[in-house]
Formats: sequence, C-alpha cells, structure tokens
Amino acid sequence: DRVGREVMSIPYGPNFTSRERLSLLSSVEKLSNTVGQCERIHQTAVPLNYARHSLRGLTLWLVTLPFCLVKEMGLLTGPAMAVISWLLFGVYQIGYSIEDP
Repeated sequence: DRVGREVMSIPYGPNFTSRERLSLLSSVEKLSNTVGQCERIHQTAVPLNYARHSLRGLTLWLVTLPFCLVKEMGLLTGPAMAVISWLLFGVYQIGYSIEDP
C-alpha cells in the first residue's frame, strides 16, 4: 500500500518517533479497510425486485394523491400533479442512473 510505504520512507528523528509512525500506520490501515468496505458497497447492485417495488410504490402514491389534493386545489390539481409526477419520477430515474453497479 502506497501510503504505508510513504510513511515508512520518512526518516526517524526528533520530530517523528517510532510510536508516532506506528500510530500513523495503524490509522492508514483503518482508512484502507474502510475504503475497501465502501468499494464493496459501491459494487453491490440494487436488487431488481427492490427497484420495481419502489417504482410501484411511487406510482401508487402518485395515483392516489389527486384524490387528496382535489378538495383544496380544485382545477389546479391536474397541473400540480403533472409537476409533482415529473419531479418525483425524475428523481427516481436519476437515482436509478446513478446507482452504477
């Protein structure tokens, strides 16, 4: 690991003791392990059933939302639903695209 080699190349002296070097190497190892765990999470794909279920849930919510809004918004319910649907389906699509398994 490159960072460990860089730390080991620093000469011993009054400004950098062996105890500090070991502490720094320990921190570098922990950081390296954490980055490896993050890479595993990044490489794991979202299950297709989860993606379908979340899309169905969003669709069901958007289908029932006008019934709640019509009492307060009247004729503006249609345009409001168009904007809300466009925004939420757009966010869903961005999330699906960013997933990058």
